[in-house]
Amino acid sequence: MTATATPSFPMPRNHPLDPPPQYRELGAGQPVFQVRTPRGELVWVVTRHEDVRAVLTDLRFSSDPKTPGYPTYINGDTPLPPGFFLNQDAPDHTRLRRLVTREFLITQMEAHRPRMQIILDDLIDRMTSEGNSADLVRQLAFPMAATVMCELLNVPYADHKVFVTLTDTILDRSSTPEQAEGAARELMAYFDALVTAREQQPTDDMLGRLVAQEEAGKLSHDEFVGLAALLLLSGYDTMAQMIGLGAATLLEHTEQLADLKADPALYPQAVEELLRFLSINHAGLPRVATEDLTVGGQEIKAGEGVIAMLNAANRDEGVFDEPDSFDIHRASPQQHVAFGHGFHKCIGLTLARVELTTVFAGLFARLPGLRLARPLEELPFRHDMVLYGVRELPVTW
Repeated sequence: MTATATPSFPMPRNHPLDPPPQYRELGAGQPVFQVRTPRGELVWVVTRHEDVRAVLTDLRFSSDPKTPGYPTYINGDTPLPPGFFLNQDAPDHTRLRRLVTREFLITQMEAHRPRMQIILDDLIDRMTSEGNSADLVRQLAFPMAATVMCELLNVPYADHKVFVTLTDTILDRSSTPEQAEGAARELMAYFDALVTAREQQPTDDMLGRLVAQEEAGKLSHDEFVGLAALLLLSGYDTMAQMIGLGAATLLEHTEQLADLKADPALYPQAVEELLRFLSINHAGLPRVATEDLTVGGQEIKAGEGVIAMLNAANRDEGVFDEPDSFDIHRASPQQHVAFGHGFHKCIGLTLARVELTTVFAGLFARLPGLRLARPLEELPFRHDMVLYGVRELPVTW
């Protein structure tokens, strides 16, 4: 494609709950097509379910931003810290991931469900004590997600304002490079201090157990810092956005919400459909080819960047019947790639499922009359962020 014919990325949405229609329109004629990023890079975009899975399981694609040609959608050039294994390749990715895999087993996460319920009930008690209306994002989604992760890692909840503000600055595409880089340095300094304190006085928690791994020579101090940052940041922001956007989606689909209230056993299935339908990672997963290869019939050269669009793959008409319809009774929503796919699949997927089912079941049981206070189309959405979501969710009951 010529520079003038190449579409710009990211692309605009027509409806707040649907991916940009251009993905399907462009993909219909050419399954793998090029776009131009805000930095001026030419990058291949992969949108079909089959091709996205192929990219995410092919070792010839690198996840490491230091690899030449790696595409980026974040302003600033502060390198990710060692230990941030989400953006690392084997063998470091494999080694570091194994250090925390056992912390996220289903039995471990289910053990946290009663405490999650207590946190949720406390937040709902506070909301209802203040009247019959609230901003569900500010008063429930963010404090719920942040409290769960802070308690899981034994981090002071009072610190959440620090990492929330700094992370938003880094992931906001409207931030200047100087703002993004400054926030990244400040954020890593926070986690360095957190890890140093834990090294000096180990505790019986997830980070405390990583001290033992460090002492055994399985990770360095700098890797520990990056790993702590990854665990906390990836766990709170994703959950906050899914709670807010998921609640908005359920409130918009009143008949299906009535089915859930009548049969709470449907909530696990509904959560899978929410994950598929919403796919909050709307910036895609960046990769770069390390050798010449072919994806979806398209030749990709070594050093060329690729973005695997999870939200487009989760609306693939070849995999999901009526993919643009939200349907909690869908036969196999679990085929979604909302958590990624392959060896980089989200390590916290069980935590996400436990937390989301707890929140939605508990919220609508406590507040069965909950409804949107403003039309969905009038709500402010996070179009300019790496993780999509709704900034405010005014509700009443």
